[in-house]
Amino acid sequence: MGEGSDERDEKAGSAGLDREGLLAENRARRAQLREDEEAKAARKNGTGVGVDGEQHDADSAVGDSAAIDGAGATEPAGGIEPAGARPADTRAASSKTLVRVLAASTIILAIAAIVLGVLFTLSASKSDDSASQEAVNTAKDYATTVLTYQSGNYSDLDRRIRGISTPQFADQYIKSSQAARTGNDAAQATGTAKALEAGVISMSDDTAEVLVAVDQNVKSPLVPALAKDGIDYQSRVKITLTRDGDEWKLSNLEVV
Repeated sequence: MGEGSDERDEKAGSAGLDREGLLAENRARRAQLREDEEAKAARKNGTGVGVDGEQHDADSAVGDSAAIDGAGATEPAGGIEPAGARPADTRAASSKTLVRVLAASTIILAIAAIVLGVLFTLSASKSDDSASQEAVNTAKDYATTVLTYQSGNYSDLDRRIRGISTPQFADQYIKSSQAARTGNDAAQATGTAKALEAGVISMSDDTAEVLVAVDQNVKSPLVPALAKDGIDYQSRVKITLTRDGDEWKLSNLEVV
């Protein structure tokens, strides 16, 4: 009886231990299933549970490869911007470039205007110089023509005077010189003139006044007191020129 009872008790104890093990294993399996379900739900919702139990953003696993800039736009690590990103900055850069181009164009136009102004001034100055020189040369030629004469042959002188003078001056000069011509004829005198220097006194588009320095020589075979080569003397005459088309005409001659 005793041995049979012990055997039954041993079997009963073994059965109890097996039940406890099964229950513990079952509880562990259910806990694992709950964790798996929670992990699936967390992944579905975008969150996960770490080993230490702290919840973190599921995207943080790849967040180390991205950086959030001050404007809230995401750019790859290393600062490399994807194509088409940061349109505001691109527009700002384009605006700055346009402003620089416009500023440079304004400066170029200003410089061009200054250069053209200088060239125009120089051209005008050269034109003025050219006109002045033309007046000076003309006055010297006219002074030489009028003051060079030969007694007994005034018709040729009158022809030359009328060719370079206004009609009014030609008539006035020829008339006023008749007494001098009579004296020259009596002395058989000849006179020559050579313009040395001349300068513009005043000038406009239509008139010019030029002061001319003239070397003159008078010869007469009937006056023994005169040197063989005649008498040299200097005079200054103020020539007034008047524009007639493309030519200057002598409108007055005054000894000063």
